[in-house]
Amino acid sequence: MTPHQTIAVGVRLFAIWLFVSLVTGLVTFASQFRWQDYPNKGLTMALIGLVTAAVVLALWFFPQTVAWCLLSTSSTASSGTSASIPADTWLAMGCTVVGLWVLASSLPAAVRDVVILRSADAITETSEVHNWLIYDLGRVVLAVWLMFGPAGFRGIFWWARHAGIGGSSSNR
Repeated sequence: MTPHQTIAVGVRLFAIWLFVSLVTGLVTFASQFRWQDYPNKGLTMALIGLVTAAVVLALWFFPQTVAWCLLSTSSTASSGTSASIPADTWLAMGCTVVGLWVLASSLPAAVRDVVILRSADAITETSEVHNWLIYDLGRVVLAVWLMFGPAGFRGIFWWARHAGIGGSSSNR
């Protein structure tokens, strides 16, 4: 894999992170101004969402262009070596890292929401905490999907299905 391809994979991973941040940021922005009289809330959210979505799409569809802009041709010619790891492996490792990052930021919030709901009495208003719990659990699901993906889930399923089969009977 050439240095340009490595940077292109990094650009795509940044696009994934930026998309996740866009969704979480818009939800946070919408909930923060829910009780205030802010007349341009919808326009502001749409403008932020459209500009960021355009950047995400540009980074996703043109990562090689960004790589060529960031890395000069003379520096890649002098290196001369390329890694033996395929680009799919780099992308899978990067998605796993992004998934771990999202999981590390969303799992504590989900646990906090569950603790608040379990400790609330009958007269405490908990509908907002329910909403945040759904949001945090959605982020946990997204993180798990990024870490394992469809192939990872299939591998875990087949591993669990065949665990302990095929060894000698004395191992059971």
